[in-house]
Amino acid sequence: MSLNRCEFEILAFLEHNGEGEYSIRNLSDKLCISGTAITNSINEMSSKGLIALNENTMTITKKGLDALEPYKVKRAIVVGAGFGSRMMPATEDRPKPMVKVNGVRIIDTLLDALVAVGIEDITVVGGYKFEIMEELLDKYPFVRLINNTRYEVENNISSALLSMDHFYGGCYFCEADLYITNPDIIRKYQYSTNILGSWSLETDDWCYKCVDGYLDDYKKGGTYCYNYYGISYWTDEDSSKLKQDWVELHNGADGKDLFWEFPAFVYRKEKYKVEVRPCDKQDIMEIDNYYELQQLDPTYRE
Repeated sequence: MSLNRCEFEILAFLEHNGEGEYSIRNLSDKLCISGTAITNSINEMSSKGLIALNENTMTITKKGLDALEPYKVKRAIVVGAGFGSRMMPATEDRPKPMVKVNGVRIIDTLLDALVAVGIEDITVVGGYKFEIMEELLDKYPFVRLINNTRYEVENNISSALLSMDHFYGGCYFCEADLYITNPDIIRKYQYSTNILGSWSLETDDWCYKCVDGYLDDYKKGGTYCYNYYGISYWTDEDSSKLKQDWVELHNGADGKDLFWEFPAFVYRKEKYKVEVRPCDKQDIMEIDNYYELQQLDPTYRE
């Protein structure tokens, strides 16, 4: 059974939050969907047996869970092969994703969030100090590790190419050096290709505009824009297109210098409709340098 967007959002909300008293206004505010659309969808799904209305409470049914199943994310790619020079001396003996912040490795915050929603088909692409990445298997024995031996001479598109065999069927594509403070940004179900972003009045980092709901004008530095975070979801159709574009652009002039996202966000963006999925700045902590690491973890000040 295929779901429209409103039906999907209501069912995913109910699956995550459980049975409860949810008013139309409450759902409208939470899901950013009009009250009329919410009301119509609830009536339709109730008649189909996808949700159960019990006096003042609402809950998802077994039939509703079955309807959500095609949208369940089953796999993830995590890339983190680089050196992390701005984090020296913390990265002298380990890659940036394996640096601990207040006792927790940076990459663990992402892996734990993925595992929490049932994703264990996870591919991690490392490079610098790859032998340290192998320590992940002690806690996550199901993780698939790939060694990118070309991380010093190519940008992270090389890591993307190495992950291609596992990038299909609806998949998260994530960068490994993001410290996740709100694991709920990793959703169990996804409806369409999207990327996380937090609203910013001004930034000197990578950012993009949201035009009619989709990513546009991807560049470094901007105003009234969304900050780029390397956590995205790709449908099976879009992951197939992206893999083809990775190969073709990598083989072209200056292809080895590309970031993994450039084909879809810059060079061939007309082929894609990447939705912007808003998040709060405090949901993800980007630790760009050793000074920022010291502010978060006082032990590095010693």
